[in-house]
Amino acid sequence: MAIIGVMGSGKNEWPELAAPLGTWIAERGFDLLTGAGRGVMLSTARAFSTTQGRKGRSIGIVPSETHPVLGFVPVAGYPNPFIDLPILTPLPRKQAGEPDDALSRNFVNVLTSDVVVALPGSQGTLDEIRLATRFAKPLICIGAADAFDGVAPDTRIVSSLVDVYAFVLAQTERIGAGAPSY
Repeated sequence: MAIIGVMGSGKNEWPELAAPLGTWIAERGFDLLTGAGRGVMLSTARAFSTTQGRKGRSIGIVPSETHPVLGFVPVAGYPNPFIDLPILTPLPRKQAGEPDDALSRNFVNVLTSDVVVALPGSQGTLDEIRLATRFAKPLICIGAADAFDGVAPDTRIVSSLVDVYAFVLAQTERIGAGAPSY
């Protein structure tokens, strides 16, 4: 089963994009991967998880902080309540100003995804877009072009969810992950 990674703002839910995308991913039997937080991550996971008859799982890559007894614990507010499979990583959220090669959970988000769909966001989202490009992950961005300033010039940016759906289907068929495994 293909894992569709949806990246985007941790503050703005972009419900007009994220909710129908989450529902569509669930209806196709794919797994959803997000950063397990608020904003786009919450909106997409909510729509995915509340879709009747879904077969896939909502996977969340949870940022952590150190704890004197437990080692690492989720950052407050993580995971959101619509994550079926939270994966706690000792890798932090990427901080503004850190170099591109600074390790963060963004690496796990991108490297675990079979296809990456990016909605508008801030520095963390732009970092995930750069990582998807660096590691040759199938990538499509949806939203206004100016929301993706700073990405590679050949990055595919579309304004219609229909284009995203076609891209995801083509990529999952190409990598042989289009059919659910059960």
